[in-house]
Amino acid sequence: MPAKPTYHFISHSHWDREWYKPFETFRLDLVEMINSLLDIFANNPDYKHFALDGQTVILEDYAEIMPERTHELKQLIQAGKISIGPWYILPDEFLVSGESTIRNLHFGRKAGEPYGSVMQIGYIPDSFGHLAMMPAILRGFDMDTAIVYRGFGGEPGQEKSEYRWRSPDGSEVLMFHLPPNGYGDAYIGSKNSQTYREKAEELKEILDQRATTPHRLCMNGGDHHFPEEYLPEALKVMSSTNHGVFLHSSIPAFVQAVKDHLERERTPLKRIEGELRWGFRYAFAVQSGVFSARMYLKQANHACEKLLTRYAEPLAIWAELANRKNLNKMLAQGWRLLLQNHPHDSICGCSVDSVHREMVNRFEKCEQIGQAVVEKSLHHFFPDKEAGPENIFLFNPLFRPANRPVEVAMEFFRKQILVGLNPNVHPEPAAALISGFKIQDADGKEVPFQITSHEKNGHGLRYSNDSYPSKQLVERFELLLGAQNVPSLGFSSYRVEQSESFPAYEYNLRSGKNFLENNSLRVEVKADGALDVLDKRNNQWLKGIHVFEDGGDAGDEYNYSYPAEDRLITSTQTKCEINLKENGPLRAVLEIKQKMKIPSGLAPSRKSRSSEMIDLKISTEIKLYHNQSWIECETTVENLAKDHRFRVLFPTGFKTNSSYADSQFCITKRTHNPIENPQNYLIEVPSSVHPMQRGVTILDHDRGLTIATAGLTEYELKTDDPGSLAITLLRSVGRLSGDDLLTRPGGEAGWITEAPEAQCLGLHTFKYAIIPHSASEFFDYGFVNEQIESFLLPCRAQRCGGKHAMDFNRFGLTLNPSSLVTSAFKAAEDSRGYVLRFYNPTSAHVQGRLESVRPLQQAFITQLNERDGERIPIENQNQLQIKVAPCQIISLRLLFNHDIESQKTSPTQKSGV
Repeated sequence: MPAKPTYHFISHSHWDREWYKPFETFRLDLVEMINSLLDIFANNPDYKHFALDGQTVILEDYAEIMPERTHELKQLIQAGKISIGPWYILPDEFLVSGESTIRNLHFGRKAGEPYGSVMQIGYIPDSFGHLAMMPAILRGFDMDTAIVYRGFGGEPGQEKSEYRWRSPDGSEVLMFHLPPNGYGDAYIGSKNSQTYREKAEELKEILDQRATTPHRLCMNGGDHHFPEEYLPEALKVMSSTNHGVFLHSSIPAFVQAVKDHLERERTPLKRIEGELRWGFRYAFAVQSGVFSARMYLKQANHACEKLLTRYAEPLAIWAELANRKNLNKMLAQGWRLLLQNHPHDSICGCSVDSVHREMVNRFEKCEQIGQAVVEKSLHHFFPDKEAGPENIFLFNPLFRPANRPVEVAMEFFRKQILVGLNPNVHPEPAAALISGFKIQDADGKEVPFQITSHEKNGHGLRYSNDSYPSKQLVERFELLLGAQNVPSLGFSSYRVEQSESFPAYEYNLRSGKNFLENNSLRVEVKADGALDVLDKRNNQWLKGIHVFEDGGDAGDEYNYSYPAEDRLITSTQTKCEINLKENGPLRAVLEIKQKMKIPSGLAPSRKSRSSEMIDLKISTEIKLYHNQSWIECETTVENLAKDHRFRVLFPTGFKTNSSYADSQFCITKRTHNPIENPQNYLIEVPSSVHPMQRGVTILDHDRGLTIATAGLTEYELKTDDPGSLAITLLRSVGRLSGDDLLTRPGGEAGWITEAPEAQCLGLHTFKYAIIPHSASEFFDYGFVNEQIESFLLPCRAQRCGGKHAMDFNRFGLTLNPSSLVTSAFKAAEDSRGYVLRFYNPTSAHVQGRLESVRPLQQAFITQLNERDGERIPIENQNQLQIKVAPCQIISLRLLFNHDIESQKTSPTQKSGV
């Protein structure tokens, strides 16, 4: 006889920290909700458990306002009455980096541990789809279970609630899929016996057919819902219906009950693989308009993630090993601010305007912290205390030598500027303008440079810890330095010497009124502004690419929706103005100015575009370096129109319907086909746009094209124009949610709320790179990864006056082969050494090799939670090798000779987080 069903009621409140109200407004609701919860526990011994939504930032938010009641909260958590974590915030998964997701779990644990243990279950109830590598991330934190909702369900074979979910590296977790009503299916809503019985009937009808075990997950909560104090009474009434046992339970108790049954009965479960981004017939699923809503947020997030992980953290490590302390706590504050921008309603850009203004402030603070840490670290090595531009130092954030020309700001002292009135001090006259200078490397070899701007009477400041800033009149030069082989994750130095004239340099870079060319590429600008690109290495042309397209958008922050009568306008219908702004020797730049006539918005009916036409001014700088195999594009748009979508197209002519998107710890292959019978999708029509991280690739036999982007997170491979790749630059809408979208016939995704700042009026600048290559270069990935990183991660320059005593040659790390992608080099969470994280995005096993300039004392494979595994042999005191399986994430704990003496715990002891 089958076991009687057990309905596990999980009391909870899904707490969107900011959404249709700003954070502080919702925080008052949060305080009152938790106060209510504490009172219920104090007065009702039958009320058993409550889940604080899987995110520990709630504890910080509450404690700042109600410190006097945090001891009650702590007691209940430690008694197992309240479950917390494992996340710091419930994130959007596709719009933040994989490294940010890992830090989210670290911060979740750190914020939760003062209160008690965090829940070891991957509770992700409301993200707009789920990463292919999420099972691997959860496994890296010793979690073997995920609870998900969106992005799955409604298709044949997706009817059950329990599955095995496998990521591309083979990691697997037990996956629970929430029912169509999601995390609110078991909220009762009123204190009434008849309502209790009706809810029991409803849950039995929905959940019994989905369950593969006698245990059912019943989520007794909702968005910002307060706990139902009468739940114990309701469960007694429900149990009297003889439908089964209705139990006030917890997520861990439910999961354990299911595991025990599966193990005892050896029940097989269906295996699901890869990303979860479908489920359009099941519920409001992916809401993919969020990939481009308020694109400025995505760009700012990308800049902050890059700043922290590839500049600030590595430099702070080298500075710490050189006895510069106290930087890691500031970095933690930068991460905290950044993570607070990562909830799905925040980074997705689908909230009221005040929320996103506050996000911009957090991004700015994060950038301030990151830049301050970079500057403090560099100043520790290269203090700038003396006048004169005697030295230039470069830091290379890559784990391989860098050769891209580097932007450098140089200043020549002319005179001191007095601040304040002092009649007894007479300033000396300004020094004459210089006649020229040369730059030499550490071996005395002259290094070429290219001046990009010159200011004769600039104001410069010198800062000191023991006096006021010193203000100076300076002659300022902005230049490109032709640095070669800047050491991997290391430094190089250059000496500036004044001379009687400026030297001239000859290079292989050629330019004209409408073309740029080096040994690898030739780019020609056509009369309409489109580009013809010759990949000289592979003797392949890409003709007529880089075309702008503008169409109507009658959607909202959640979803793009074309108007019933759309008008697509492209830049092929315009003439352009071309100017040669730089002509070498290290970089040549063509400026393309275009003016598209586009509708000013939608017609009053919102079913068509307005008949009023306005100018959309576009300025694109096409940049080609003398020694790089990619073309940089920097497009600036003055947007005065509303309710439209603006994209850049790359109509390659490739015969393909497959794309390869750079994703979190893997490359995601997607197949693009027309949607059959879209009228059959009654909730949300499947979207043709998709998310990406660093870029996207398409292939055609032996040819390939990768478009790398700086924070542009949405692309489409068009099905009506095969081989045409579209990158979204701007999506302008004015509503948080609407009820008239053709692409979302199910109705509102939120509440109809005006969000005029989501129209994104004003100036916007977008950076992306065109990388032609062969198909084999993509599958090997080394060449493509090198080009992406060269574009995104230039060297950082530091000026230093006078002598420098620090031996900067003792620092550097090289990781090979270049197909391995670096995610982080950070201080360990327990301060026991440093953690280097990288992954293999290819389908082949790779032999990784790491070489350190500084002697290594110990190295360990460590999990994502930094619990150490096997010790790795070190060769020649500074080298190690490690096999990396396809799509495998590797984290190494490295202990250098400086920090080995501080190791107090055994190599296999679990590290504190």
